[in-house]
Amino acid sequence: MDKQDSIQRRRSEILTELAGLDRMRRGSVTEQFVEAAGRDGRHRRRGPYPLYTFKTGGKTVSRRIRGEDVAKYREQVQASHRFQELTHELMALGEALCDQVLRADAVKKTPKL
Repeated sequence: MDKQDSIQRRRSEILTELAGLDRMRRGSVTEQFVEAAGRDGRHRRRGPYPLYTFKTGGKTVSRRIRGEDVAKYREQVQASHRFQELTHELMALGEALCDQVLRADAVKKTPKL
């Protein structure tokens, strides 16, 4: 198997995996703690509260999520991270294929002496 075949095989694997990524969300899931003063004036820390955070339009948006939804949100965020990894790898493979074609064309055009 030559280099181009292995690149094409990996490219097909990536496209298959990308097709299987269905539900994804950008951002992250974290925990939020809130400092609150009680009636006696003492500060108390409350939480943790699950928080989903993402950026849109140059601003960070945060939403509290229900505890029973945390696992779903984390799975969706992880799917988004995997999507980014795969698309970066796909781009690198596409560039490698382009480089191979250019090298092959250069060899073909070299005059024979």
